[in-house]
Amino acid sequence: MKRYIVRVTQSIKRQNTVIKRKALIPLKLGLLAVKRGLAQESRETKVMLITYKRFTRGQASKLEMQQANQQFVDVIRGLGLGVLAILPFAPITLPFVVKLGEKIGVNVLPSAFMKDLQEDDVIEVRQQIEVVVDTENDTNVTHNKQ
Repeated sequence: MKRYIVRVTQSIKRQNTVIKRKALIPLKLGLLAVKRGLAQESRETKVMLITYKRFTRGQASKLEMQQANQQFVDVIRGLGLGVLAILPFAPITLPFVVKLGEKIGVNVLPSAFMKDLQEDDVIEVRQQIEVVVDTENDTNVTHNKQ
């Protein structure tokens, strides 16, 4: 009789672990989306800083400056949400602020966290980083030769 009870409890434990794993899947997917968004923002911010550096040398175009200024706005948005994140009851206030912003028509989230972001945008930013870094290295080499 004891063996039968032990087998039943072990079966219940196995079912609980399966249920827990299935419940964690949406949480993991959400965290991966946040990770991708933060990585995207990081890459865009690096491009922004390089563009501002090139602007001080007089080498940045107007289009690059517009994109850098747009990214600066995204950084400010992220800082605003960061301030809200450290306040008490942040798990309640953050979704409320995002929904309120959607109703009013104000983008509260940075552009990397928008739902309509496509993979093409991510690839485009990676290419911009490679091009900007390559042109910067060429100018450093020419300055070192002189």
